[in-house]
Amino acid sequence: MPGFAAAVILYYPDEHMIENIRSYAAFVSKLYVYDNSENPGDLVKDRILQIPGVSYFHDGVNKGIAKRLNDACMSAIKDGFDWLLTMDQDSAFEMNNIKNYFNCINQYENSARVAMFGVQFENKSEENTTCKPLSIQELITSGSCVNLIHFKTIGNFDEDLFIDMVDIEYCYRAVLKQLALIQFQNIYLQHSLGKRSFHRSLKNLNITSRTLHSPVRMYYITRNFLYVSRKYRKEFPARIKTNRQDLFIRIKNNLLYNKERWQVILHIIKAINHARKNRMGKLN
Repeated sequence: MPGFAAAVILYYPDEHMIENIRSYAAFVSKLYVYDNSENPGDLVKDRILQIPGVSYFHDGVNKGIAKRLNDACMSAIKDGFDWLLTMDQDSAFEMNNIKNYFNCINQYENSARVAMFGVQFENKSEENTTCKPLSIQELITSGSCVNLIHFKTIGNFDEDLFIDMVDIEYCYRAVLKQLALIQFQNIYLQHSLGKRSFHRSLKNLNITSRTLHSPVRMYYITRNFLYVSRKYRKEFPARIKTNRQDLFIRIKNNLLYNKERWQVILHIIKAINHARKNRMGKLN
């Protein structure tokens, strides 16, 4: 049975974070917690350290997602683990889902050729005991299990991206290495892709849910898409097209419904400019 560790990256988490962590912490041998908050406060640290098997890291600097994922993978390899479950602070598994998830991984016949396993986070399945693996080309970070045997072969997560598209870019490199990405359709993860709010549609006047982001987050989403699409458009044209459509929807929603729309516009313009000039890393 392979050894499982987990890693979660924090940034000024809310009070639900502890319960989210507890939804999977008991099912792994070790949990690496990386706190990107500049000033998290002792209460957060104290509550996290009460969870068995936790190693907590905080240096007062927001180093982004990619850097912390690389640190977590290297720490897990050093500690002798085969798989690393990567989680976001706002993600959680329902009861028994994480157990079924690991059972599905253990039962998968050709796991040696899998770079990452992942789960469903959009369409909740009523059935969660029968494993339903699906080979795909993209997995999100949260809820994915990274095969640490292949980590050095694929290469580190791209720290130039800082946040956003970090997982997608890693997946593309894994596929190009002839490794598989397997999503279990029967396992559901509670996960948020952004702040959801309700607004009246300008098209049909119906009130619908929209996902909104801060101007800075829209900067990273836009810049990193342009970077990744330029890098992989020949190898993954269909995925790039789909991601471009998703980006346009995000931009449209934020321009129409975000109260900071003028800052959103300025940050999108800056993102396009920086992508053209290949100015990557953290936005200063």
